[in-house]
Amino acid sequence: MSSHRGRMPGDGAMPEFSELLLFCGAVGLVGQIAPFLALVVAVPIAEHDLIADTVSDLARGPHKWIMDGGFYFNAAGLLALSIGSAHLHLGRRAWSAGILCLAFLALVITLLGLWDELQAADPPGRTVHVWLTFLLAPLYLAGPLLMAPGVARIGRVLPYLFWASAGLWAIFAVAFKVAPDGYDGALEKIAIAATGLWTIPLSVTIFRRGLKGPVEQGA
Repeated sequence: MSSHRGRMPGDGAMPEFSELLLFCGAVGLVGQIAPFLALVVAVPIAEHDLIADTVSDLARGPHKWIMDGGFYFNAAGLLALSIGSAHLHLGRRAWSAGILCLAFLALVITLLGLWDELQAADPPGRTVHVWLTFLLAPLYLAGPLLMAPGVARIGRVLPYLFWASAGLWAIFAVAFKVAPDGYDGALEKIAIAATGLWTIPLSVTIFRRGLKGPVEQGA
Protein backbone atom coordinates (compact mmCIF):
# COMPACT_ATOMS: atom_id res chain seq x y z
CA MET A 1 0.00 0.00 0.00
CA SER A 2 1.30 3.43 -0.80
CA SER A 3 2.57 5.44 2.17
CA HIS A 4 1.03 8.66 0.97
CA ARG A 5 -2.55 9.74 0.73
CA GLY A 6 -4.19 12.51 -1.18
CA ARG A 7 -5.57 15.68 0.33
CA MET A 8 -9.16 16.77 0.17
CA PRO A 9 -10.63 16.35 -3.29
CA GLY A 10 -10.12 19.24 -5.62
CA ASP A 11 -7.62 21.18 -3.54
CA GLY A 12 -4.78 20.59 -5.99
CA ALA A 13 -2.23 20.10 -3.23
CA MET A 14 0.66 17.68 -2.94
CA PRO A 15 -0.18 14.31 -1.38
CA GLU A 16 0.01 13.79 2.37
CA PHE A 17 2.45 11.27 3.82
CA SER A 18 0.79 9.34 6.61
CA GLU A 19 4.06 8.42 8.34
CA LEU A 20 5.03 12.05 8.74
CA LEU A 21 1.62 12.99 10.14
CA LEU A 22 1.64 10.03 12.53
CA PHE A 23 5.12 10.92 13.78
CA CYS A 24 4.37 14.63 14.20
CA GLY A 25 1.05 13.95 15.90
CA ALA A 26 2.57 11.44 18.33
CA VAL A 27 5.58 13.61 19.18
CA GLY A 28 3.33 16.64 19.49
CA LEU A 29 1.03 14.85 21.93
CA VAL A 30 3.89 13.55 24.08
CA GLY A 31 5.43 17.01 24.08
CA GLN A 32 2.24 18.66 25.34
CA ILE A 33 1.76 16.13 28.14
CA ALA A 34 5.42 16.11 29.23
CA PRO A 35 5.40 19.38 31.26
CA PHE A 36 2.42 18.20 33.31
CA LEU A 37 4.08 14.84 34.02
CA ALA A 38 7.29 16.65 34.97
CA LEU A 39 5.28 18.88 37.31
CA VAL A 40 3.70 15.87 39.02
CA VAL A 41 7.13 14.28 39.52
CA ALA A 42 8.95 17.45 40.59
CA VAL A 43 6.41 18.90 43.04
CA PRO A 44 6.96 16.43 45.90
CA ILE A 45 10.70 16.12 45.28
CA ALA A 46 11.33 19.88 45.27
CA GLU A 47 8.68 20.62 47.94
CA HIS A 48 7.03 22.98 45.49
CA ASP A 49 4.03 25.09 46.59
CA LEU A 50 1.47 24.76 43.79
CA ILE A 51 -0.31 27.97 44.80
CA ALA A 52 2.53 30.37 45.57
CA ASP A 53 5.52 29.06 43.58
CA THR A 54 5.83 29.49 39.83
CA VAL A 55 6.97 26.94 37.29
CA SER A 56 10.10 29.04 36.80
CA ASP A 57 10.86 28.51 40.50
CA LEU A 58 10.56 24.79 39.95
CA ALA A 59 12.97 25.00 37.01
CA ARG A 60 15.74 26.26 39.29
CA GLY A 61 17.75 24.58 42.01
CA PRO A 62 19.09 21.03 42.31
CA HIS A 63 15.98 19.42 40.83
CA LYS A 64 15.57 21.78 37.88
CA TRP A 65 16.48 19.05 35.39
CA ILE A 66 13.04 17.49 35.90
CA MET A 67 11.08 20.57 34.84
CA ASP A 68 13.63 21.58 32.22
CA GLY A 69 13.30 18.13 30.66
CA GLY A 70 9.53 18.54 30.53
CA PHE A 71 9.82 21.85 28.74
CA TYR A 72 12.43 20.62 26.28
CA PHE A 73 10.04 17.79 25.38
CA ASN A 74 7.33 20.44 25.08
CA ALA A 75 9.45 22.49 22.68
CA ALA A 76 10.14 19.38 20.58
CA GLY A 77 6.40 18.67 20.52
CA LEU A 78 5.59 22.20 19.37
CA LEU A 79 8.17 21.94 16.61
CA ALA A 80 6.64 18.63 15.52
CA LEU A 81 3.20 20.25 15.50
CA SER A 82 4.49 23.08 13.31
CA ILE A 83 5.86 20.55 10.81
CA GLY A 84 2.72 18.42 10.90
CA SER A 85 0.48 21.47 10.52
CA ALA A 86 2.54 22.67 7.56
CA HIS A 87 2.14 19.29 5.88
CA LEU A 88 -1.55 19.03 6.69
CA HIS A 89 -2.25 22.73 5.98
CA LEU A 90 -5.96 23.28 6.51
CA GLY A 91 -6.07 26.96 5.63
CA ARG A 92 -4.41 29.84 3.87
CA ARG A 93 -2.47 32.76 5.34
CA ALA A 94 -4.01 32.48 8.81
CA TRP A 95 -3.07 28.81 9.09
CA SER A 96 0.44 29.59 7.87
CA ALA A 97 0.75 32.29 10.53
CA GLY A 98 -0.40 29.76 13.13
CA ILE A 99 2.38 27.41 11.99
CA LEU A 100 4.89 30.20 12.61
CA CYS A 101 3.44 30.72 16.09
CA LEU A 102 4.10 27.05 16.89
CA ALA A 103 7.66 27.24 15.58
CA PHE A 104 8.44 30.43 17.50
CA LEU A 105 6.93 28.95 20.67
CA ALA A 106 9.30 25.99 20.34
CA LEU A 107 12.22 28.41 20.03
CA VAL A 108 11.18 30.64 22.94
CA ILE A 109 10.56 27.71 25.30
CA THR A 110 13.96 26.24 24.43
CA LEU A 111 15.65 29.59 25.10
CA LEU A 112 13.80 29.91 28.40
CA GLY A 113 15.28 26.63 29.56
CA LEU A 114 18.77 27.48 28.34
CA TRP A 115 18.79 31.01 29.75
CA ASP A 116 18.12 29.81 33.28
CA GLU A 117 21.79 28.91 33.38
CA LEU A 118 22.80 32.52 32.66
CA GLN A 119 20.10 34.37 34.55
CA ALA A 120 22.32 35.33 37.49
CA ALA A 121 24.33 37.59 35.20
CA ASP A 122 21.30 39.76 34.34
CA PRO A 123 20.16 42.84 36.30
CA PRO A 124 17.42 42.02 38.86
CA GLY A 125 13.93 42.38 37.40
CA ARG A 126 15.25 42.70 33.85
CA THR A 127 16.46 39.21 33.11
CA VAL A 128 16.38 37.78 29.61
CA HIS A 129 14.20 35.02 31.08
CA VAL A 130 11.56 37.59 32.04
CA TRP A 131 11.59 39.23 28.62
CA LEU A 132 11.28 35.86 26.92
CA THR A 133 8.17 35.06 28.96
CA PHE A 134 6.50 38.15 27.49
CA LEU A 135 6.89 36.61 24.02
CA LEU A 136 4.76 33.65 25.07
CA ALA A 137 1.65 35.80 25.57
CA PRO A 138 1.00 36.89 21.95
CA LEU A 139 2.07 33.54 20.50
CA TYR A 140 -0.24 31.44 22.68
CA LEU A 141 -3.04 33.92 22.00
CA ALA A 142 -2.62 34.27 18.24
CA GLY A 143 -1.82 30.63 17.44
CA PRO A 144 -5.20 29.06 18.26
CA LEU A 145 -7.16 32.05 16.93
CA LEU A 146 -5.36 31.86 13.60
CA MET A 147 -5.79 28.09 13.23
CA ALA A 148 -9.41 27.82 14.45
CA PRO A 149 -11.01 28.59 11.04
CA GLY A 150 -8.88 25.99 9.30
CA VAL A 151 -9.45 23.24 11.83
CA ALA A 152 -13.21 23.84 11.55
CA ARG A 153 -13.00 22.05 8.19
CA ILE A 154 -12.57 18.70 9.92
CA GLY A 155 -14.32 19.10 13.26
CA ARG A 156 -17.16 21.27 14.53
CA VAL A 157 -16.02 21.20 18.16
CA LEU A 158 -12.34 21.91 17.48
CA PRO A 159 -12.68 25.68 16.83
CA TYR A 160 -14.44 26.12 20.17
CA LEU A 161 -11.57 24.41 21.95
CA PHE A 162 -9.08 26.66 20.15
CA TRP A 163 -11.06 29.79 21.03
CA ALA A 164 -11.40 28.64 24.64
CA SER A 165 -7.66 28.09 24.78
CA ALA A 166 -6.95 31.62 23.57
CA GLY A 167 -9.53 33.19 25.90
CA LEU A 168 -8.48 31.32 29.03
CA TRP A 169 -4.82 31.90 28.29
CA ALA A 170 -5.38 35.64 27.93
CA ILE A 171 -7.36 35.88 31.18
CA PHE A 172 -5.06 33.84 33.37
CA ALA A 173 -1.80 35.04 31.82
CA VAL A 174 -2.77 38.64 32.62
CA ALA A 175 -3.99 37.62 36.07
CA PHE A 176 -0.65 35.90 36.69
CA LYS A 177 1.28 39.07 35.91
CA VAL A 178 -0.79 41.26 38.26
CA ALA A 179 -1.52 38.78 41.07
CA PRO A 180 0.26 38.87 44.43
CA ASP A 181 3.13 36.45 44.91
CA GLY A 182 1.03 34.23 47.15
CA TYR A 183 -1.33 33.26 44.31
CA ASP A 184 0.58 33.75 41.08
CA GLY A 185 1.80 30.16 40.91
CA ALA A 186 -1.73 28.74 40.68
CA LEU A 187 -2.78 31.26 38.02
CA GLU A 188 0.30 30.52 35.94
CA LYS A 189 -0.41 26.79 35.99
CA ILE A 190 -4.02 27.34 34.91
CA ALA A 191 -2.79 29.51 32.02
CA ILE A 192 -0.34 26.79 30.96
CA ALA A 193 -3.05 24.12 31.19
CA ALA A 194 -5.32 26.27 28.99
CA THR A 195 -2.81 26.08 26.13
CA GLY A 196 -3.45 22.34 26.01
CA LEU A 197 -6.96 23.03 24.73
CA TRP A 198 -5.23 24.07 21.51
CA THR A 199 -2.10 21.93 21.25
CA ILE A 200 -3.49 18.58 22.42
CA PRO A 201 -6.50 18.55 20.01
CA LEU A 202 -4.16 19.69 17.23
CA SER A 203 -1.83 16.77 18.02
CA VAL A 204 -4.72 14.32 17.94
CA THR A 205 -6.05 15.84 14.71
CA ILE A 206 -2.70 15.44 12.96
CA PHE A 207 -2.25 11.89 14.26
CA ARG A 208 -5.76 10.82 13.24
CA ARG A 209 -5.30 12.35 9.80
CA GLY A 210 -2.19 10.23 9.34
CA LEU A 211 -3.96 7.15 10.69
CA LYS A 212 -7.21 7.41 8.74
CA GLY A 213 -6.24 9.42 5.69
CA PRO A 214 -7.99 12.52 4.34
CA VAL A 215 -11.29 13.69 5.73
CA GLU A 216 -13.90 14.51 3.14
CA GLN A 217 -15.08 18.06 2.92
CA GLY A 218 -18.14 18.68 5.03
CA ALA A 219 -17.29 15.83 7.43
